[in-house]
Amino acid sequence: MSMIRVLPPGLQNQIAAGEVVERPSAVVKELMENSLDAGATSIQVHLESGGQSLIKIIDNGQGMRPEDIPLALTRHATSKISALEELSRISSYGFRGEALPSIASISKMTISSCPGNNNEGYFYKLIFGEVADQGPLAMTRGTRIRVENLLSNVPARLKFLKTRATEGKKCVEAFIRHSLTNLYTDFELLSESRSLYRFYPGETLQQRIEAIWPNQVCEHLREFSLRRHDFAIHGLASSPESAQARADRIMFYINNRPVSDRMLLAALRQAYQGRLLSREYPQAVIFISVPLEEVDVNVHPAKTQVRFRNEKEIFSLIVAGIGSILNDNIYQSSSHVTRQFDNEDGGGNGGDSSELSAAFQGEGIHEDNMSETYQEQESLQRRFKEKKSSYDFVPHTSQVHETIVDQVENHQSKDRFVVGRLAYLGQIVNSYLLFKKQDHNLLIVDQHAAHERVMLEGYKKGFRKIVIKKLALPERLSLHPSELDMIQGIWKKIRTMGYILELQEDSTLLISGIPDFMNISEATEVLRDIMAEKKSDLDEIFITMACKSSIKAGSNMTSDEALGLMDQLLSCDNNQYCPHGRPITRELGSKELEKMFKR
Repeated sequence: MSMIRVLPPGLQNQIAAGEVVERPSAVVKELMENSLDAGATSIQVHLESGGQSLIKIIDNGQGMRPEDIPLALTRHATSKISALEELSRISSYGFRGEALPSIASISKMTISSCPGNNNEGYFYKLIFGEVADQGPLAMTRGTRIRVENLLSNVPARLKFLKTRATEGKKCVEAFIRHSLTNLYTDFELLSESRSLYRFYPGETLQQRIEAIWPNQVCEHLREFSLRRHDFAIHGLASSPESAQARADRIMFYINNRPVSDRMLLAALRQAYQGRLLSREYPQAVIFISVPLEEVDVNVHPAKTQVRFRNEKEIFSLIVAGIGSILNDNIYQSSSHVTRQFDNEDGGGNGGDSSELSAAFQGEGIHEDNMSETYQEQESLQRRFKEKKSSYDFVPHTSQVHETIVDQVENHQSKDRFVVGRLAYLGQIVNSYLLFKKQDHNLLIVDQHAAHERVMLEGYKKGFRKIVIKKLALPERLSLHPSELDMIQGIWKKIRTMGYILELQEDSTLLISGIPDFMNISEATEVLRDIMAEKKSDLDEIFITMACKSSIKAGSNMTSDEALGLMDQLLSCDNNQYCPHGRPITRELGSKELEKMFKR
């Protein structure tokens, strides 16, 4: 007797079900995809007990003839593909022919369908994959599938399901994912006979998102789109201000197929790099269109994962597409607001006091003179930048910015200064700098975060021209064995940063030279941090150096120091977030102030 045997059909289906039907939400996904592939323009989903007791899908798709229903319940029977070469150009959601027989094998299923404009359909009732009843049925066009007591014949798997509330939430997520990519389809989700969501045909993506996400998230969403040859991306993504600690509001679609892919998430995080903290995530709904032959959707039984022929192209597309909405210059005012500001009476701002107007324009200075003043300032600032050393970013003396200050003082009171289009108002709690924008909004600047950004960009641009400061008395650091291994691994990088180091036989590190923009305390602290956090990437080392050598919160700054810092911040490529991803500024306008005072 042969040791190898063919498994019974029922067992085959149960094994397949283990791959395709992990939980009730997988049933919702598979059946909704079948409805969409059938051309349905209306899909209704009913749930009871989180989908464990009942999942019912009703659609108005093309339906099936009586003789097609038993074929649909047979493994690897499908209407989606007919030849091997079609596997490389899959455009439908389903094509394996596994979903219906897999679901039927672990539930009590009733499938009813009516094709065309007939008034009579046909139904099959199955109990754990075996036909229990069948016959004609009066119904309109479309298909109805009723799945009851899911996994009740597989108790070993049933016990791994979560609570009904959790499973119900997963079903809702599956429903929403497909509702967002088919905007011209009518969707309704009912749980325990109560309607939870209803999406009407023709709604925009923003409208459907607003029905499922909180208002405070939706108000930060921005639309983006980008096309490169045969590749395209569009969708909605949030501003960094609304970041959250979980990635549960990130959705990716490839050719309208919901997918989960680490590379896509990595690209999204790359787009937000420097704008979010390490444990923060944005909110985004991202649709990527690629030629069918450029993506393999046949790498996972549930088709939730894909493989790309050109990952670099997709990665770059995501970074560029999202980046297009993250690069706004918040230090400038919109053209509409600028026109309001340029009006002599202050536009629609209720007539600002002459004192506040003078903060930008100076007493008796007209628009033409103001423009000339800015041009002169910018010219002086450029000459100033050309003369200063690579790392002399924000010195703690009033001399370096003297030229700019003198220029401003010709037109304003001594207490008010202008840099770019911002008027400096002062410092609070020795940590935050206040500026008034041209549109009269208040800009609050975190001085430490701002200086970190300035220092980091300076390091990156000029670290090869570093001036090394030799120490009269070398500093000695005793190293732990783990620190010794770490410092040896990045020895060349540390020396490139401006350190003169020597390793003694007793595992003592001798520091006889440091970068000239640091004191010995800062320089040794940087080394300690690099070794403690095991930082070997050059960017991470730069960030550590920038943090340690920047002006700290709680430090008093003179007006010219504040202006010098802001002047250099404005010239940075990325001037909205510090190297750790924290925001450098916060803006308060009339709406925020009215909300604060409950107006």
